[in-house]
Amino acid sequence: MTEFASLEQRMAQTYMDMLTPFVPDENAPVSVSEQEVFYLLVKSLYQLAFDEPLLFVTALHEDDAYPNRFNKTPYGKPELRTKMKKFTNAMDALLQNMFLIGQGSDVNLSKREKTILSRLGIGDLNDLPPVWKWMSTRPDACLVFFKHCLFNKDYPYTSDIYARLLGEEPFRRLEKCMTEKGYKRFDIYDVTASDCKLSLTYANPMWSAERPGGFEYKVRHTGISARYDAMIENPAVLGLCIPNGLKTYLLAFDTMSPKMQRFVTSRTRRCDGCRYCVQTDKTGSRPFATVRVSHEGREYNMCPYFPGGQYSWTSIDDSIVDQLIDMLSFMDGFAPVSGGKTNV
Repeated sequence: MTEFASLEQRMAQTYMDMLTPFVPDENAPVSVSEQEVFYLLVKSLYQLAFDEPLLFVTALHEDDAYPNRFNKTPYGKPELRTKMKKFTNAMDALLQNMFLIGQGSDVNLSKREKTILSRLGIGDLNDLPPVWKWMSTRPDACLVFFKHCLFNKDYPYTSDIYARLLGEEPFRRLEKCMTEKGYKRFDIYDVTASDCKLSLTYANPMWSAERPGGFEYKVRHTGISARYDAMIENPAVLGLCIPNGLKTYLLAFDTMSPKMQRFVTSRTRRCDGCRYCVQTDKTGSRPFATVRVSHEGREYNMCPYFPGGQYSWTSIDDSIVDQLIDMLSFMDGFAPVSGGKTNV
């Protein structure tokens, strides 16, 4: 785990991680150089939060983070989330106020917020950089665009962010392959059950006309989804999107290549008798939902439910990309078009 001088410095780093590289909108009503002024202002704010977190909160805490993004409870530190949120709430409140000020709203800044803006060179709120106002009032203006400096609505900023965080060359290779196979790219600004407001999903539209979400719940398309969980030890994650759970594919285990069988057996959770799949059974006679597979002379009872936790990675390399591409191609053979086969 990367160590920080304080918990608050760790949380400040999350804002820097999720700041896009500077890519302006060359057709905007404000100049490229003016857009860069605003970008550098926001970047300076996040750097100031990292360097001097006591400007934002009254006390610092020992560095820490949750090791498991899917279940924080076993870590036994419910107060950790509260400490983290205290800092991010202060950051987000300031950014919200900055956004409202750009709209011309009458905002009562705290003494602390006035000090921070003064440190950034903002003393007169009636003389804001032109792009500050534009980013607050443009037709598609929102706080997400504002705080991440998404100037050009047609530019794939999230690809730049997650490629940098997960592995530049492998991520770009995976994107290229998926695009060539007809997968569509979606920027998603609010994943269910996640504090992440800027995630990325590639989805095969042949599976459903619905807009996709993340890789954990209500998955309706094959694809991949990347998000950033600020409270987790390794915040960035990429998950394989497995539509409707693993059962269909586990039942077809014998048709998989040996390489894919090794991949699936290495990632899929074995049944541990948790009884989730039979919790509504009043008779006590319903069998577990497991799928039994045979691999290299051994038998496994595989759990088909909620595979997102097992099929996710905090960094990727070419080997993982190969496995993802193979698995996606296999699953796409079960898409509900052309008699169960896709053309992808």
